[in-house]
Amino acid sequence: TLDSHGLGLSSVRFICGTQDIHKQLEAAISSFSHTEDTILYPSCFDANAGLFEVILGPEDAVLSDSNNHASIIDGIRLCKAKRVRYAHCDMAELESALRASASARTRLIATDGVFSMDGDVA
Repeated sequence: TLDSHGLGLSSVRFICGTQDIHKQLEAAISSFSHTEDTILYPSCFDANAGLFEVILGPEDAVLSDSNNHASIIDGIRLCKAKRVRYAHCDMAELESALRASASARTRLIATDGVFSMDGDVA
């Protein structure tokens, strides 16, 4: 790859465009996971922006920790699901929110693994 593509593209895929090596990697992942296609996101921010809108609809609910990363919050804002914020790492408030959203088709809890602003672990 170094001989054919050099050291790098100088920027991310959406600026420099899709290269043949992107498509080759996506095809290899699709083959490995036995799926029709694969989309590689250049960052977790982009992945979060693309996730919630695709998997959640107006009949669903997403419960979000109040200290979630901006990319999770932005991704949630793009979807049509009912949005419920619960206090940071407050399991009693989360439990209450889960009970209150029991009628939703799907309930998804969105939380960071490690909260970037304070280092708390979920």
